[in-house]
Amino acid sequence: MANKQPISGIWTLLGVVGFIILLLVCVAMIYPTRMQYTRQLEFYSQVQAEADRKRAIRDSLQKEVSDLERSPVAIEKVARETFRLCREGEVIIYYDQEQPSQP
Repeated sequence: MANKQPISGIWTLLGVVGFIILLLVCVAMIYPTRMQYTRQLEFYSQVQAEADRKRAIRDSLQKEVSDLERSPVAIEKVARETFRLCREGEVIIYYDQEQPSQP
């Protein structure tokens, strides 16, 4: 039979300390990468939200352009509201709206 000698306590302690050091080195290498990943995810979600807002604005403007190309009513509405134009014979009356007095 082979002679089996138990590992002495010092080698066991060195093994445990070595494992803990290895674990700490791994954590030290992974943590900064994890933090950068988290920052990149936050940045991505902000950019995605901004892109969604801009797409919504683009879609509404495309609809407005399409309406102006096809509908005389839409053209008349823009002419009246934006440029304050009127048809021949119409009279436009503007009222000054006073600010309500505050006590």
